[in-house]
Amino acid sequence: MHRTASPRTAARAAAAAVAAALLAGLAGPHVHAAGDDRGRRSEEVLQHLVPSPDGPGCAAAVGERGSVAWEAGRGKADLATGRAITPRTVFDMASNSKQFTADAVLLLAGRHRLALDDPLSDFLDDPPAWTRTVTLGDLMRHTSGIPDYQDLLEAEGTAVTDPAGQKEAIAAILASRPQDPPGKRFSYSNSNYVLLAHVVEKTTGRPFPAFVQQEFFDPLHLDMTLAPATDVPGKAKSYDEDDGAFTPVSSPWTQYGDGSVHTTPGELVRWADNYRTGRIGGPHLLAGVTRGAVGVGDVLRPRGIEEGRYGAGILLLPDNTLVHRGDWEGFHSTFIVNPDRETAVTVVCNADSPDHFRAANRLLDIWTR
Repeated sequence: MHRTASPRTAARAAAAAVAAALLAGLAGPHVHAAGDDRGRRSEEVLQHLVPSPDGPGCAAAVGERGSVAWEAGRGKADLATGRAITPRTVFDMASNSKQFTADAVLLLAGRHRLALDDPLSDFLDDPPAWTRTVTLGDLMRHTSGIPDYQDLLEAEGTAVTDPAGQKEAIAAILASRPQDPPGKRFSYSNSNYVLLAHVVEKTTGRPFPAFVQQEFFDPLHLDMTLAPATDVPGKAKSYDEDDGAFTPVSSPWTQYGDGSVHTTPGELVRWADNYRTGRIGGPHLLAGVTRGAVGVGDVLRPRGIEEGRYGAGILLLPDNTLVHRGDWEGFHSTFIVNPDRETAVTVVCNADSPDHFRAANRLLDIWTR
């Protein structure tokens, strides 16, 4: 027979487990039932990813069917104050924001407000001729051939440390032209998603951040915000590393659609359950996430992705796993949803951490095998 611990004894045991984790440099992991070592093994992954708790670090979370099964943080969110990274630390999710932009377009398509084969020119006041041959589907799947606005702005002399917003980015994009015929090949460009955010605004008459908040974050009770170049409460500082020295980095650029969703890893794995349930968008959105996905070739191989097809702001791997990565001004994130859509993982760091993608995959293995 098993002896049932008293509530006071159980509370003491839980407190001891948390205290031990804190002494090891891991802030706030969940406590699991006896015999379940997935939490311990997950903590080991995070310790390996962030060897020292005294520098910048990472936070990670695992979600199961919309609930957070495990989450923890290790390292410092702010080196100047010594504030630690915890599961409540907010990060800029960078390009992992693109899935919300794509899903916003799919949501409007499901309401017959637009169609993926609509030309970009339909949503511009004074469209250049080339925008008549670029469709919304081309933008969504990165087959527009449009150069990245970040390169265009910098070529104009606007550094990442200079002020620049949505208006400047779109002006630079429309003054350029596609480098390849639309629909010809996959070529990842942040310009595509800045333009898609503009399409949503033009279609709805609502600011894009408000649309995403009202249509996705609020109905799903997600503690997320879309706020470019903003110090969101609880947000980590980000850092560049040079020979062991860390320098804070930031940018006053305020573009959105391609990035700028701020949240915790735990909230992002909670969001992942929409890929299983279709609570927002229903079957139309779920089908649209992968319908028409295009092969990326070996373009993403340097980022650890051997092959896959790009759909609606997310990459579909051959085994049906969904994955995306994000990198912006010292923030680096990996988001993975397993093939049966039951389990999701997010790992986010506030300095370059080369193994964060591998760590995310190791966490997924721990919780699905």
